[in-house]
Amino acid sequence: ESFGKEEKRNTYGTSMRIISARNKSDIDVQFLDEHGYIKRHAMYINFVKGQIKNPYDKNKYGVGYIGVGKHKSKVNGQYNYIYDAWADMLNRCYHSKKNFPAYYDICTVCDEWLNFQVFGDWYENNEYPVNERLHIDKDILYPNCRIYSPETCLLVPQRINMLFLNKPNKRGLPNGIIKCQSGYLSKYAGKKLGVYPTLEEAYEVYANVKENKIKEVADEYMNIIPKETYEALYKYKVKIENDKNYKVVA
Repeated sequence: ESFGKEEKRNTYGTSMRIISARNKSDIDVQFLDEHGYIKRHAMYINFVKGQIKNPYDKNKYGVGYIGVGKHKSKVNGQYNYIYDAWADMLNRCYHSKKNFPAYYDICTVCDEWLNFQVFGDWYENNEYPVNERLHIDKDILYPNCRIYSPETCLLVPQRINMLFLNKPNKRGLPNGIIKCQSGYLSKYAGKKLGVYPTLEEAYEVYANVKENKIKEVADEYMNIIPKETYEALYKYKVKIENDKNYKVVA
């Protein structure tokens, strides 16, 4: 039975062609994109319906794809933690405007990490045992960084990651600073650090306390985190211009 060199598009719009057929339940299909992936032993009925999966189809939020390699999205029917980390990163940058307004359409993921296999290799090579979740942090090495990439990111324990939250607030003042009658109140972790006549002075006090806290936590994790991460934490400077709420008054 001959199926010829039939061509069709799959449900993601990728062109594919039958390159060999043994019978209706056993055909080989090649995708006509730059990767040229060959799906072997497919069923003709699935080809007709466009239901042949191409591992290079951008089926995660329109940008990410699984690729070909050892990393699987699911292990024993459950999404695995590396896949969850990858999907969460893509979700922030490309999908969930409501939940991540500080990331959506502002931050991007580098081209190689759109391939789950490449990201999975990086994650595996950089993970280490710790009794909490590891988070992908792009702000410790490069404050206010807008790109997730192997050059800009570190894997850090959740507690360390939380030290670098830089959320927009509705006060229009940097985090840690509150306007009061006699000037600017500086606060860190619920503790009042004093009132100062200028925003800059108040922030400098806040920054010093926060930098010391970062060093203190770094020391707690000294024997857990990689040396590069420990050194980056120690060098980190809390600067007013990196706060998402700071507006330079012309």
